[in-house]
Amino acid sequence: MELAHAAICVSDVERAMAFYETLGFEETHRFTLDGVQNIYLGRDGDADIQLRYDADRTTPIAPSRADVDHIAFTVDDVDETFETAIEAGGTAVLEPTAIEPADAYAAFVEDPEGYTLEFYRSQ
Repeated sequence: MELAHAAICVSDVERAMAFYETLGFEETHRFTLDGVQNIYLGRDGDADIQLRYDADRTTPIAPSRADVDHIAFTVDDVDETFETAIEAGGTAVLEPTAIEPADAYAAFVEDPEGYTLEFYRSQ
């Protein structure tokens, strides 16, 4: 079994697309269903990020209160990906550091929509 995609709700689809495209994601496909835009962004054949944009949404998007802790990405260079994400408009949550219990080197960044992303590699 493989992860196909992670779907996240966004309030500004263009800003979200620009952020993820800066990290190397490219649009793979899109569709609109019941007025909600669904835009899939992929990178290197891995699982996609699905951006869901509903222009008629009346409730705020609150990833920190919606039980989404973080979305993790395996990367070749944690430091470089962290810097790229910050330059693209992300906010540092945890700078690159060794996570000994997980035998990993990782960094955490909040994207412009408030979702926490983890960039890691095994040690």
